[in-house]
Amino acid sequence: MSRKSIFKVNHEDAPVCSLNKGSLKGLRHRTVLDHSHGSSGLSIWQEEHLPGFSTPLHRHDCAETITVLKGVILAVSEDKKFKVFPLETFFIPEWLAHGFQVIGETSVKLLAVFNSSKPGIYKLNGMQTIPPWEGGSTNHLN
Repeated sequence: MSRKSIFKVNHEDAPVCSLNKGSLKGLRHRTVLDHSHGSSGLSIWQEEHLPGFSTPLHRHDCAETITVLKGVILAVSEDKKFKVFPLETFFIPEWLAHGFQVIGETSVKLLAVFNSSKPGIYKLNGMQTIPPWEGGSTNHLN
């Protein structure tokens, strides 16, 4: 589908993938915008993470920007760690290994924006993986 005009997307209309098992237990994911909406260079994911949740280190074939809307996370990369609070944004260059964990007893809500309409996800060993919201395993990053 190719779009030639502006359009809007209601986040609540995007399908939800809720994970109750595996390494991503406690994740609620919505793909708000991507290639299936006609985007040719942008994806937006809305995610919610329960306290104790963590994302294993992984890489993308594109840049990612994460904005925390609620809660606090500890962002981790190959060489840095720092806390990210509500209404703070951090940038992850393409191919940089990164992950995060929820800090404290408050769930986290965030937006992840990619400069690709179909971001690739890769394990640290270089193998591409399919996320559960696209039919892959709930342990796709292990």
